[in-house]
Amino acid sequence: MLPEQLTGFVLHRRSYRETSYLTDLFTLELGKVSAVARGVRGNKGDKKSLLQSFQPLLLSVSGKHELRNLHQLESAGSMLQLTGHQLFSAMYLNELLNRLLPKEVPHPELFISYQQSLQWLADGGNIEPCLRQFELSLLDEMGYGFDLTQEYENGKTIEPNVDYCLVLENGIKRIDVSAQGEQGLNPQGSNRFTGEALLQVSQHIWTPNSLQCAKRITRMALSPLLGRKPLKSRELFQQTWTAAKPANIGNAK
Repeated sequence: MLPEQLTGFVLHRRSYRETSYLTDLFTLELGKVSAVARGVRGNKGDKKSLLQSFQPLLLSVSGKHELRNLHQLESAGSMLQLTGHQLFSAMYLNELLNRLLPKEVPHPELFISYQQSLQWLADGGNIEPCLRQFELSLLDEMGYGFDLTQEYENGKTIEPNVDYCLVLENGIKRIDVSAQGEQGLNPQGSNRFTGEALLQVSQHIWTPNSLQCAKRITRMALSPLLGRKPLKSRELFQQTWTAAKPANIGNAK
């Protein structure tokens, strides 16, 4: 049975027939929901103005699981004000959720993480830690996360002064220097992490090394899930990138 009221955000909307929108929503109670907002295109009423990304909503839906009908729609707070690189970063979060989440599987902890990430960006917080923490939360919620504090083969604790690699679908493994050729590892390659950086990432202690470590791990883990279709938000981000990048961004995505 559907909840009477949902709390959520619009991830994406697109035109549907002459007067409606197809919307993808991320809700606290049901997770990702696809619904038709009927009769709102061309309408100057409140319903259309509320169907914007980063606007907290109270809503209700009915109908079939694959494509529901959107009914009640009202504001649950002020729209988050996002511009520039913060806006592109928030769009990136939306695209990850829309591309990767299955329909109507609740993820309440991820929803809270999403809300916190949007607020962080709206407040002008450092972008890269925000994205890395959200990516790690998303992977954990989907069952693709890794324990960064121990080796997956034997449960040994990660040591700060030892180098490790990531084995997808398994976890962290110590690099055996004598067998690097067999493992196909490049000592200078992207799949090589210091134990110190891994432990910092696990504790959300952000330094240049731990941010780079987290970025490489999440890229490796997300790539097979996203497939070959490029992320539109990343393309927009790169198109607007300039040499005079702000100090709090780095190459965030």
